[in-house]
Amino acid sequence: MKLLEVVDFGIEFHDHDRPEQVVEGVNFSLEQGGILGIVGESGSGKSMTALAIAGLLPRKKLKKEGHIYFEGKDVLRMDRTELRELQGDEICMIFQEPQSCLNPVMRIGPQVEEALRVHRKEMSAEERRARALERLRDVELTDAERVYDSYPHELSGGMRQRVMIAAAMVGSPHLLIADEPTTALDVTVQAQIIQLLKRLNEDEKLAILFISHDLSLIRQISHSVLVMQHGKLVESGPVERIFEDPQEEYTKNLIAAIPKVKL
Repeated sequence: MKLLEVVDFGIEFHDHDRPEQVVEGVNFSLEQGGILGIVGESGSGKSMTALAIAGLLPRKKLKKEGHIYFEGKDVLRMDRTELRELQGDEICMIFQEPQSCLNPVMRIGPQVEEALRVHRKEMSAEERRARALERLRDVELTDAERVYDSYPHELSGGMRQRVMIAAAMVGSPHLLIADEPTTALDVTVQAQIIQLLKRLNEDEKLAILFISHDLSLIRQISHSVLVMQHGKLVESGPVERIFEDPQEEYTKNLIAAIPKVKL
């Protein structure tokens, strides 16, 4: 079953003298429980596409084309009320630097619970706390009680990213969009976060849209891959086919540029 279907999607900015096409004619789909990697250099349009799927594009000074169907409903044509019901509940997003997304003067617990206060108003404070602690443990924060009562600055970068994943997962979404979620982390912690996302995908049939410029990470986590350049889709297919038998010169060049580790 197609959870997400993007059809002839495009974005045109109108904040300068001349219109600027930043995404053009993009088509792809994602099944429930699948992991789709989107790779491309800065300015390729991958993050803009992700923001559009999450309903986070600004409403002014741009033109959106095509369709983004999530569970059969077109995100691009939803009103604000419909989008709010979707965001943080069925579709969640995590970003590159969790420190900029977490409120520095608020303890972690209430921030993890935020989606429950918005979308699960029937839950009591005790139920929200229990659910938040459960999710903190699910993301392998074994000292969940301490983390719950901590401020963001008291946690490491890897722990803050786990907190953001817990906050995203607290309402059991159907789609998690991860936009460069490991870029600010060291290699060891990167690997841990990738393994965590793979486990959540397997255990909860969570669909993941994983965005990165790092092909090594894309290969580790993805079932299928989209390659973007200058706002257009260059190539797509199963992850092994893309890496073992790339068809387009741009894809070949990206793969050739992956650093080789000398032992």
